[in-house]
Amino acid sequence: MPLLVIVLGCTAITGDFSAVVAIRYTGPSAPLVEEGDTVRLTAVALGIDGVPIADVPVIWRVLEVDPAAVGLTLDSLTGLVTGTTPGGPWRVQGEADGLRTNPPIQVTVVAAPDTLVALDPPSVSTPAGVTESPAITAGVYDLTTTPGEQRALANKRIVFRVVEPAAGSGTAAGLAIARAGSQPGADSLVAEVLTSVSGLASLTARRVGPVQPDSAIIEAVALTARGDTVPGSPVRFVVFFEQI
Repeated sequence: MPLLVIVLGCTAITGDFSAVVAIRYTGPSAPLVEEGDTVRLTAVALGIDGVPIADVPVIWRVLEVDPAAVGLTLDSLTGLVTGTTPGGPWRVQGEADGLRTNPPIQVTVVAAPDTLVALDPPSVSTPAGVTESPAITAGVYDLTTTPGEQRALANKRIVFRVVEPAAGSGTAAGLAIARAGSQPGADSLVAEVLTSVSGLASLTARRVGPVQPDSAIIEAVALTARGDTVPGSPVRFVVFFEQI
């Protein structure tokens, strides 16, 4: 939920509309930014009439005692935060004409995924007469924050896509994929799933319609917050549907 912060000045109200009497920050009080990604903090100086004063800039700064230990960079003029090292929260504050955003904004940097892996087995079989396959599962992990340690990452995007049967074919029309327990989306051959706290994302394949395939090949690609492809992508799964 965005946070609206208005800090009033201590000077008397004189009726001078050019004087800054408040600073307004509209945004989350504790934003998360992925390592390598950016988030822009925005605040405006307000006059006595509550209208933003365009020619009064908001200057941003990091409040931590040791800036070298902070895992982010901050553009003081634009409020652009770039995550560099997972950790925090670190306190950031905007100032305009002596007024500051209070309380300080707490910025946390979360790890970017370093690898995508397919969990065994890479192929599953569905018994005859059963329309929904066992789950196929991929995992996303951070390998660099603590060298030698593999850490599961939550809330990372994995896109699963059916590559065989080919989209538009009759047998593809008889197949749909979706997160376990959910219904297929508008494109029944593509599903985006967020990883759980264990770093895992799963889905199942279903045979639907009159023409049903006897197998399917599904690829999974993990994406960073910026939309970059995570190393290890794509991983491939094979789903077999046994015939009666």
